[in-house]
Amino acid sequence: MIVAEEVVLIKVRIKVLEKDTKNMYKYILAIMPFLIISQTIYATDCNEPIKSANDFYVCALLKDKRIVSLKFSREEREGRSTEAAQIPNPEVESEFNFDSNKNQNISILQPIEIGGKRSARIEIANAKNNESLIKDQSIKARVATDISQSLVKYRQLSTRISLLEEMKKSLKSFTRRLKGKAVRTPEEKTAVTIFTMQSTVLDTQLLSLKQDFKLTKNLLELSIGRNIKESEKLISRERKNWPVLKKNSVKETFSSKLALASLAQVKGEFEYQRSKAWPEISIGPVMEKQSGSDIEFGAKIEFVLPLFNTNGGAKQESRAKLSKAQSLISRTKLRESTKVRTYFEQYYDIAQFLKNSPSQKNIKKSVSKSLELFSKGMIQPSGIVESYRSTLETLEAVQEKELSIYKLYWMLQSYSGEVPKEFL
Repeated sequence: MIVAEEVVLIKVRIKVLEKDTKNMYKYILAIMPFLIISQTIYATDCNEPIKSANDFYVCALLKDKRIVSLKFSREEREGRSTEAAQIPNPEVESEFNFDSNKNQNISILQPIEIGGKRSARIEIANAKNNESLIKDQSIKARVATDISQSLVKYRQLSTRISLLEEMKKSLKSFTRRLKGKAVRTPEEKTAVTIFTMQSTVLDTQLLSLKQDFKLTKNLLELSIGRNIKESEKLISRERKNWPVLKKNSVKETFSSKLALASLAQVKGEFEYQRSKAWPEISIGPVMEKQSGSDIEFGAKIEFVLPLFNTNGGAKQESRAKLSKAQSLISRTKLRESTKVRTYFEQYYDIAQFLKNSPSQKNIKKSVSKSLELFSKGMIQPSGIVESYRSTLETLEAVQEKELSIYKLYWMLQSYSGEVPKEFL
């Protein structure tokens, strides 16, 4: 079974009265099988044959290289935090004079960061890490959306290919029957011509659909890193009732989160440029020894005098960047909140449309009804062709909206902070 680790716990409570003691063993024997399987763990094995679209989705989230590569982003963030928090190494100075006096001086100086340099570096690193984390979440959400849409498209293309092949088979049968007549009426001759032309149209449509199907299958195979066997089942079910999503669960989109992370980074850079106006200070012990005398100890302080500049140019540049980022953040929030509201409206409009529209299975059945009427002589050949065309157009329209709502559902769920763990 291809599912994430799952633990099934079954709690059983038996209430035995004194007068039922004779039946106590019967109760124990009855619940024994449940006790044995009360803790069952299913391991994930994506190399086993896939039995459902949900199994494939779970495996793809584990195997897709775009998601697997995100572990290196975590290592990058850890390294950035460590680098920002590190303390400068001490500096050692040694002086030897190879004259007759043989003087020797050794000093160990520890640089001390003042003015908030270290805290500013940590603030910048935290902002960059937050930005990296948001980008990783966005990548995972996009990958999950791509996988879900590919699974839906896989089923949709299978349905349309099947429908076109049925149409082509029916036209071929009608054409063969009409051509088999020794004498054909003008209407029957016209029908042969119409059916032959329509078969050509169906061939071109089938060619395009099969190419799209192959590309979709290749994308799915790329996600799990292996070929999909013909025996594996990826066909998902058509959904008529869609979940109700809470509008207040979505506070910010990835774009607005990235804008806030960028603002925090600019603030950190401004604080860092302000801290650089403070001089660099190094302090530490000094040991001095001259020939014929004892070792003398003291202290040494080194620092740069801020006489000619206090990093004013860099501070001015950072201040301008900060003001610019602050002025744009409100616009970004307004734009993204409007976008989310629009997405919710689209989601519920399409959900209502799909609920009231005929199922794709019933749309396919309409062709069979038209063929039955034609075989009874109740409609003309042109009516058959028009039936094919309207059926395909209706099916394509419904499938287009279905594909859109999958994208909207995954997007809104991701904005709420939770990429769907299962395929609908």
